[in-house]
Amino acid sequence: QTRMSNGCIFQLHQTPSEIFQDLLAGWNPLRMLSCSTGNCLVLRSIYSLMKFNYHLVFFYCIFVFSTYANGSESLPTFAGPAMGTTYRVTLKSPIPNRSLHNVHRDIDLLLQEIDLSLSTWRDDSVASRLNHAQAHTPIQLDRHMTAVFQISKNLHRRTKGHFDITAAPLITWWKQQDVTRDVPSNTLLPLAAPPELMRLVGFSNLELDTISGSEYPSLRKTHSAVAIDLSGIGAGYAVDKIGEYLESLGSAAHLVELGGEVRAWGQPSPFYNWRVTLRVNKTTPPEIISLEHGQALAASTSVRGHWVVNPITGTIAIVSPSAMPVVAYAPTCAEADGLATAKVLEAAQHNTKD
Repeated sequence: QTRMSNGCIFQLHQTPSEIFQDLLAGWNPLRMLSCSTGNCLVLRSIYSLMKFNYHLVFFYCIFVFSTYANGSESLPTFAGPAMGTTYRVTLKSPIPNRSLHNVHRDIDLLLQEIDLSLSTWRDDSVASRLNHAQAHTPIQLDRHMTAVFQISKNLHRRTKGHFDITAAPLITWWKQQDVTRDVPSNTLLPLAAPPELMRLVGFSNLELDTISGSEYPSLRKTHSAVAIDLSGIGAGYAVDKIGEYLESLGSAAHLVELGGEVRAWGQPSPFYNWRVTLRVNKTTPPEIISLEHGQALAASTSVRGHWVVNPITGTIAIVSPSAMPVVAYAPTCAEADGLATAKVLEAAQHNTKD
């Protein structure tokens, strides 16, 4: 696990559940923000989910979100561990005919369902079954994998290939190379992945088939070594599903955050939107962000000494330790998550050219 203090990353050996217990106990590596506008529900989120995707880099949420409520009320809130990090839900008001405990339990079950579909860290997930399958073997998808596959394919097109869930073989290959961390920041290393490896990258290596009598399609790989990594989009997708479920229960308005990805539904008051405070470190003044109904935000940054992999060229760049977090807005959190991931690569390429 990694945490940030005074703008510097340092290592802590804790499990996600231990981190969550720290959060509940009030531990915070960054000083709590003062809230002069009334009660402040603080989302002390540390994004420890390793977002490999096409980057050989750890992405972390190294900022503090503060949710501003009306000065005279305390909004219903619950939180828990999820996807190697934490999530938090803030409601405008209690949901009719549902206790907060029952809603919390339902969200935990939904997150377990999503994890069983998208996680590459468990062998029984749909994603892992696809990664371990032989070429041309159809793998039945569920609703979550079907949706994420389509969103990822659209993001791949929108980012001109910078966001690519099929770059997992590239990540594995670069992890095996003897690349020193003493290379100057923003350096584009001359070594590139071999052509036979590059042929495993790209959506053309995944074939979607409609199954008669089935609600969801199956997916086949053209080569056995093709693999996917959904950690650059999974957290954002989970935020969307949580918010949609709360909407279906009759929630008037709510704010959902998971691992630094956040999306707003409705308004906590007729007079103002949901507001979050983005704080990168102790030296940078915090930024207050107003989120309108349906607006999502995601942020990504890289840890000193790690690399960004270009899924188009197979090359890597070492990102400057002074690089600021990249923030992306979108109508859905899955889109914002993927766009933020892609923008880190774009920023590294731009800095390299400079």
